[in-house]
Amino acid sequence: MERFPVLVLGGSLNGLTTAALLAQHGVRCLVVERHAGTTLQYKFRGISPRSMEVYRSLGIEAEIRAHRTGDQKSGEIARAANLASEDVHFQGKPWSDMQDLSATTAETCDQDRLEPILRARAEQLGAEMRFGTELLEIQESEQGVIATLRYEGHCGTGTQTVEASYAIACDGVAGRTRERLGIGRHGPGVLQHWMNLIFEADLQPYLRGKPITSCFVTDINGTLVPREDRWLLALQYSPERGEKPEDFDQVRTEQLVRKGAGRSDLTVKLFDARSWEVSAYIADRFRSQRVFIVGDAAHTMPPTGGFGGNTGIHDAHNLAWKLALVVKGLAGPGLLDTYDAERRPIAEATLAQALARLAAWFRNLGGRLPPTPPIAGDEAVIFGACHDNGTFEDPRAPGARPGSRAPHVIVRYEDRSVPAHDLVGLHFLLLAGHEGDAWEEAAKAAARERAVSVRFARLQPPHACDAGLAPAYELGAKGAALVRPDGIIAWRTPADAAAPGDLRGVLSRLLARSVG
Repeated sequence: MERFPVLVLGGSLNGLTTAALLAQHGVRCLVVERHAGTTLQYKFRGISPRSMEVYRSLGIEAEIRAHRTGDQKSGEIARAANLASEDVHFQGKPWSDMQDLSATTAETCDQDRLEPILRARAEQLGAEMRFGTELLEIQESEQGVIATLRYEGHCGTGTQTVEASYAIACDGVAGRTRERLGIGRHGPGVLQHWMNLIFEADLQPYLRGKPITSCFVTDINGTLVPREDRWLLALQYSPERGEKPEDFDQVRTEQLVRKGAGRSDLTVKLFDARSWEVSAYIADRFRSQRVFIVGDAAHTMPPTGGFGGNTGIHDAHNLAWKLALVVKGLAGPGLLDTYDAERRPIAEATLAQALARLAAWFRNLGGRLPPTPPIAGDEAVIFGACHDNGTFEDPRAPGARPGSRAPHVIVRYEDRSVPAHDLVGLHFLLLAGHEGDAWEEAAKAAARERAVSVRFARLQPPHACDAGLAPAYELGAKGAALVRPDGIIAWRTPADAAAPGDLRGVLSRLLARSVG
């Protein structure tokens, strides 16, 4: 029986992100995925700037941008009867106005291009991958999990048993791990049925001379997404009217694409067809003893807003550093209780925002949706999530309180100017006012005692032109704030409210260990 500290169930977007983050923290993990390789489909493509912060910390920002899809920097979202129509409604660029909130920006990289990058990085950092391997059974206890796996190899099919201290279920909306653990889910359920048709055709990604990232075409009630090689058509179908996924063959695809393009002479070649559901569910719990649930296995969201896949990336980011510290014996198991407590309320609130956008887009959903909140700005959902109460704040007027993302700011670190979020990832970060000399020694002392990495940086003085959102921290000249490895503020004190020596107790409580 093989044994691993962590078993990751699912090797798609969220599973590969989780594995890469764990491996970066030095945690040996095994990823099992029932498919033979990474996905051919690309339902996920829009990487939010907050998610790009995660991938920047993994060292793959440049590679992702090198594999970007189309002209993301200038392309707009559009709506028209078809691609030949002169009546085009441009609806702006996705996530284009947030450059003041982060050191990085959003990117469009289709899932079939992103997943190989994540897989390679995870393997480079030490994660082990086993594709063509399916989970048959999982048993859990207070000590760990035992998983029975079936694999396809060169010599045929076989089974094996793997033991792990912890498991992370990243097996998506169709995965069965959540059900095996006896965890229910709630929400409006399945709202729409869609097909993804990937095809080749001689089409240009421009409307009225403007580059587009997608266009909703009302003639076929679907969305055309351009790529330089193969395009995607995503459209609704109706099982109630007898429509079936297998109806969408080469002939049907050709008819639909020609109508959507407004060209009867177009040559179309179908490459791949997959059905999927627009659904809205939240798991009742994100944890069962030693098993954690991440991504679509924990929450499914309509694609409106582009929040679903990104929320899963943030799940992984929240969990990885905590699990790494516990596995290494540097934190007590109580730290892991904060995963469900922090991520589930955020997932609930994010789902509500996706549903609010869906209701605004598809008026015919009527009573199938619960009452939705007012639509918050994309920047609030992406950067303003408050883990202490499951709400969103305006990231341009942040409270910088514990539980919220550390506002983007340029700090002084080792005699150079650095974005604060570039200093976390593998480290805690103690930010101090520009006269907070005593905090530097306190950071070193606390790090030695707790055997964790704590970097120290100073906020720029108020007159510095590149200080960014430094005033939001309200630290004054001698206050301090502790930022977690996932970029969330753990603790903050203005000048004279706490002494540098108190940092030792702060870090001990955060790591759920007794002082002394």
